[in-house]
Amino acid sequence: MTWQLSAILAGHKGDVKAVIAPTDNLIASVSRDKSLITWKRESNNKYTQDKTFNGHTNYVNSVAFIGASEANPHGLIVTGGSDRLINVWDPEDSSSPVYALVGHTDNVCSLFADTDGHIVSGSWDKTAKIWRNWQCVYTLEGHTQAIWGVLELEHEVIVTASADKTIAMWKDGKKIKTITGHEDCVRSLALLPGIGFVSCGNDGAVIVWSNNGDPVQALDGHTSFVYSLATLPTGEIFSSGEDRTVRVWEHGKCTQTIIHPCVSVWCVTALPNGDIVSGGSDGFVRVFTRTAERVADADTLKAYDEENAATAIPSNQVGDIKKDDLPGPEVLGQPGKKDQEVKMVRVGNTVEAHMWSNAEQEWSKIGEVVDAVGQNRKQLYGGIEYDHVFDIDVGEGVPALKLPFNVTENPYTAAQEFLTRHDLPQVYLDQVADFITKNARAVSQGAAAATGDPLTGGSRYTPSQNTSSGLGSYNPWGNDTPKAQPVTKRLIPQLLNVPFKDANLPAIQKKLLQLNTELAPTGVALDSAELVQLDSLFKFLGAPPKQPVAQPQYLTLLLKIFNTWPETSRFPALDLLRLLALYSMDPIESPDLLKTLLTASRTHEASLMLVARLVVNFCETEEGREVAINEISTILEFMEDDAVWQSTNKNLKLAVATVYMSYSTLLLKRHDDDALAIQYVGVITKILEKERDQQVQYRLLIALGNLIFAHESAKESAAIFEVRRVIQAAVLSRPTSEKITTAPVANEVVNLL
Repeated sequence: MTWQLSAILAGHKGDVKAVIAPTDNLIASVSRDKSLITWKRESNNKYTQDKTFNGHTNYVNSVAFIGASEANPHGLIVTGGSDRLINVWDPEDSSSPVYALVGHTDNVCSLFADTDGHIVSGSWDKTAKIWRNWQCVYTLEGHTQAIWGVLELEHEVIVTASADKTIAMWKDGKKIKTITGHEDCVRSLALLPGIGFVSCGNDGAVIVWSNNGDPVQALDGHTSFVYSLATLPTGEIFSSGEDRTVRVWEHGKCTQTIIHPCVSVWCVTALPNGDIVSGGSDGFVRVFTRTAERVADADTLKAYDEENAATAIPSNQVGDIKKDDLPGPEVLGQPGKKDQEVKMVRVGNTVEAHMWSNAEQEWSKIGEVVDAVGQNRKQLYGGIEYDHVFDIDVGEGVPALKLPFNVTENPYTAAQEFLTRHDLPQVYLDQVADFITKNARAVSQGAAAATGDPLTGGSRYTPSQNTSSGLGSYNPWGNDTPKAQPVTKRLIPQLLNVPFKDANLPAIQKKLLQLNTELAPTGVALDSAELVQLDSLFKFLGAPPKQPVAQPQYLTLLLKIFNTWPETSRFPALDLLRLLALYSMDPIESPDLLKTLLTASRTHEASLMLVARLVVNFCETEEGREVAINEISTILEFMEDDAVWQSTNKNLKLAVATVYMSYSTLLLKRHDDDALAIQYVGVITKILEKERDQQVQYRLLIALGNLIFAHESAKESAAIFEVRRVIQAAVLSRPTSEKITTAPVANEVVNLL
C-alpha cells in the first residue's frame, strides 16, 4: 500500500521547523511562532492539540526527546531556538522549562538526545556541544560554518553536518575524521540501522554512509534543497525538502513522492508504528500512513488532493519548458511509463503538472507551473531573462547594484546570492529580502503561502495582495525596474540592552582549577569547601533561573579570588562575575563593587575588558541598572581613558563601546540628565574622530543617536561638538567596504541633527 494522508494537525502560526514522535500516541512540533506544541492521538486518524509550551523568545528550530526514567517518568522534550537557548521540558508541564542550557552564541538549529539523557546540540556559532547532567562537557570546534545536523552514531562517537560542506566524526571531544562528498551545505543526519547513517543537503543529494564514514550509496531525486531525514528499522529512508515533497527510498530507489501544498517541507520523522510525520512552511503538521485503518476519511483526502492541485509549481523544479511545445490534456489518456512520472500539459493558457500513480493507475494533477520560459520575462541580466532586475542603492555616491529576481524564487535565496556576489555583510539579508518581497509580483502558493531562506533558516515572508511599496507610480505587478533603497528598520532609538551572555563554562572551570593548583604553594588557593562552592556556582550558571535571585555566597567567593590572587590570574573570576550579574547578583549588597573592580583592573587590558562587560550586564536587571546609573560618572571616567582607545585590543574597545550603548538606553528614559547627556555626546564624538573599527563605531553611533533622540540639549550640543563633520569624516566619506555596517546608523544620526 502506498503512503496516504492520515491526519492534518493545525495549531502553529508559523513554519513548523522540527517534529518528533516519541510514541505512537504523542507528536511534538516546534515552530517559528516561538512555541512547542504536543499532540495526542484520539483515534486512528485524529490528533488533538494537548499543550503549548512558550519558553523561547525567538524561533524554535530543533527538538529532541529523552526517554522516561525514574526521575522523569514522562520523559523530557528538548528544544533549541534562535534565542541561543536549549530548554528542557516535562511533557506534562508547560508552565516553565525544567532546565535551560546556556552556552551557544547563535541559533541552536539541531539537537540529538540518547536514552541516557545525553544531549548533542549544533549551532550557527560553528560549534556542537555535548551535554551531560545538564552541563556542557565538550564543545566540538573545527567546522568553519554553521552546524546544521548532529547525531550520536555510537557511544561517545558524534557526527556533525555543516554548511562548510563537510561531515565530521568526533570521539571524546576530538575530531577523528572529516568526510567529504556533498557539494553544498549539509543539512541533516539520521541513523540507518545495520549500515551507518544518512546525510542530505542543499545540493539536493541524499547520501548513505557506513559507520566508518565511507560512502555507500547516493540517492538522487530531489530537485531542490533537502532539509530533513528519517528512517525506519526496515531500512526505508524518508527525506523532505524545498521541492514540496517527502520522498520515500527503499533499496536505493525512490518508491514514492508525497507532494505537499507548501513550498518548504522543513522536517520529517517516523512514528514507532511506521507512520511518518512532516512539518511545513504553511504551519501544518501532517501524518501519513500505509495502514488502511489509519488513512484519513474520503472528504479529507479529496480536499488535500485539491489543495495540492491548486498549488503553483516554480518551473525551476521541473526544468525549463516552453508552453507552445506542450501537448494538450488528451495525452493524459495514455498510462505513465513509470510510477511518479511527471507530465506537463497545456490547458488553455495554463501549464499543469500531473503525476502518474502505478497503484491507482491514473494521473493526478499536482499543481500549475508558473514562470515558464517565454511567459512575460522581459528583464535581462547576465544574458538571462528575469521578471525583475532591481537597482539597489548601497550608499551615496556608489553605483547601484543589480539584483535579478524571478517571482517564483525564494526571496531569501535571491537576497543571499546578491550579498555573496557583492561581498556584502549578512546583516543586510532580512533588509534585502523584505525589499524583494514588497516590490516583486507574488505568486500564490496556497492559502498560507510562505517560503524561507534555505541557506540560513532566516525569517520567512508571507506574500500578500497588498504590495504597495511606497515607490510612487511603480506597478508591483508589472516588469518595471524600480530604483529604491531596500525597506529598512529604524536603528534609533535602540531600547534594549545588549548583554554579554556567552561563555564557555567548562573552559573557565578548567582554567580556574589549573590556576588554583598552581597557587597552592602561595597560601591563597581555594580550600576544599570553597572548591565545592565553586562547583556549585558552575552548576548554577549552567542552568540559571528565569528570574535573577540573590546568591551572595558566590559573590563572596569570586571577590576573594579577585582580591587575593595575582592580577594575571584573576580574570576567570571576573568572567564569572560578569555571568553572575545576569542571573543572581544583588548589586545593592556591594554598592562600590564596580568602582573597586575598575580601579584594580586599570592597568590590565583583559581584566578591564571583563569589567566593562560586567557593567553592561548590570544593565540587565532592575537592581543592576540602579547601581550602574549611580556609578555612571565614575564608570565613564574610566571608559574614556586614552589608554583604552589607544589600545590595539579590539575586544576591549568593543566592550567599552557597548558600555556607552548600554548607558544610552538607560538615559533614553531619564530626560532630566541633560548635563550628563551633553558630556556624553562630547566624549563619544571625540572617540569617533579616531576610531575606525566598524563594530566599535556602530555601537558608539547607536549611543550617540539615542542621546540626540531623547535629549534636546544633546542635539544642541552636537552642533558645538561638530558631530555632523565628525561622522562625515569618520564614516560616510570612507570607502564602501569600510562603512557597510555603519553607514545606515550614521545616516540616521545625521538626519536627527
